[in-house]
Order: sequence, then C-alpha cells, then structure tokens
Amino acid sequence: MKKKTASSKELIKIFVGFAVSIALLITALIFVGCGAPAYERLADNISELRENIFEGANENFELSIISGLREEPFMLDGIAGTTREFTLATLIPLSEISGVVKVKAIIDGTTFNGEFTKHPFAQTLSVEFATRATGSEIILTIFYNDYEQNISAKSVLTENMIGYQKALEIAENKLRNSLEVFREGSVLRCEIFIRLIPNQIDNVGGFHWYVAFIGSEQQIFAALIDPITMQVVATRT
Repeated sequence: MKKKTASSKELIKIFVGFAVSIALLITALIFVGCGAPAYERLADNISELRENIFEGANENFELSIISGLREEPFMLDGIAGTTREFTLATLIPLSEISGVVKVKAIIDGTTFNGEFTKHPFAQTLSVEFATRATGSEIILTIFYNDYEQNISAKSVLTENMIGYQKALEIAENKLRNSLEVFREGSVLRCEIFIRLIPNQIDNVGGFHWYVAFIGSEQQIFAALIDPITMQVVATRT
C-alpha cells in the first residue's frame, strides 16, 4: 500500500499552527512575569533599602536608627551591585561632650559592641552594625565617662502603614510611562532606592516612602508616597 504524504498546504497549516502555539506560549509567559509582585520582579534592581526607622531619647541624648540593605561599594551608575545588611545609629548629645562614647546594642536578640564616631561637621555621633534589624525595638547601652545608660529606640512603623514592597508597587505604577526609557523587553535597566524618610512636605510630622529609579546616565524618576493613605504626594519625572 502506498503511504500518504502531506501536501504543501497541509505542511503550511502545521507550521502556522506550531508558530501560533509558540507565540501564545511566549505571550503567556510574559503576562505571568508582568503579573508577579513588583518586589519579586525588581528585587535584583534594588541597590538601597532603608526599610525601618527607630527613634528614642533620654535626658542626655536623642537617638535615631535606620536599617536595611545597601550597595557595597556604593556607585550611582544605574546598576544594582552586591548589597549588605546595615543598621546605622545616630546619637545627638543634648549637651557638650568629649571623650570616647562606646555602645552595646541589642538588635533582634543579638548583642553588638561598638564605638561612636563624631561627625566632622554636625554635632552628632554615629556607629554602624552589620545586621538588618527586623524587630520593633533596639536597645542601646551608652558608656560615657563614668556612667552607662540605656536608650530604647522604637520602630516608627505601625500596622496602619504599608511596607516597602507595597511602596515599590505604587511607585512603579505611577511612574510606568517614564520608566519605559529604562526598559529592554521585559527587563528594567536601572537601580532602585527605597527609603523610609521623615515627612519633608509640611510640618505635620509623620513619614513617607521615597522610591527612586536611577538610570546609567543618572536620570532619576521618583515618587514620594504617604504610607498610611498610599497616595503619591510628589513625583520627579
């Protein structure tokens, strides 16, 4: 019996069907990728994350602490390099001091020891610990001259405030048109800064999320987001 062979028309139909199937698969994969949360898609773009602020005071000092991840070494080049964990404590003396100020910090149950360094211009001292604080409180013991004193610094984040993941999502959506200059296919070619910062818009206090997308030519698109209302209060485009 003679075997049937596919006609050229049948071969064309088979080829077209195969091509359409591949195109649909690629489209589906792209759609799935775009549907992933912003933080999952853009995690490798983040070169600085200041995810928490802690504040405290006693009769001798005011204390402010920021914690998160940051690029090391720092380069504003549009490319996110290797990051490391950090917790930076800044101490403001309420009266003039001299001499060495040492510190013991309890961060997430782990004890760290260090020594404050004076700022060359401002009347502040700072010390950094190689860890990322995830709790709601940091306790510092200050050793100065003949005394030691504890300062408790509490996180400013509350249950009513969004985290950095949601802030990144809001910023990406708000700046989507501007960010097209950084996009190559489904990839965003830029580095991202996410910072929880004190309110700099008015004098009512509170905090904002600052999210900035920075390109290789130092082109910056940024959004300032209210962490309670989730409203974008300012943009740079």
